[in-house]
Amino acid sequence: MYELMQHLIAFKYACKINHWSTDNYSMHLLFDRLTERIDDMVDGIAEKFFMAGGDKKVFGPTLLNPKMIERNIPKMCESIIMHLEELQDDDDLNEGLGSLLSAIEEEFLNKLALAELK
Repeated sequence: MYELMQHLIAFKYACKINHWSTDNYSMHLLFDRLTERIDDMVDGIAEKFFMAGGDKKVFGPTLLNPKMIERNIPKMCESIIMHLEELQDDDDLNEGLGSLLSAIEEEFLNKLALAELK
């Protein structure tokens, strides 16, 4: 779950880097739209997995891993979707967390479709 949080945070910053770097107004808006709900996703994982389990020590400056930031947004979406699918294959996953991961995957399938429009 920690790595998923890192991927989501890196995705948000990759979108912001692209957002700030473009001269195309429609792309500027697209990159903003791609960042929608990322904070809610990360917060949901933090609360449902780490905080509920009493594991708050994971929240430190290394949560943002710059090596995970990729300017190729569709590639990042695909990587996150693949990671989500792997996590959902875990038989020990509780129903609440499984539901959250499924919802995040659905959102990222939509984000991938948007990102491929550019």
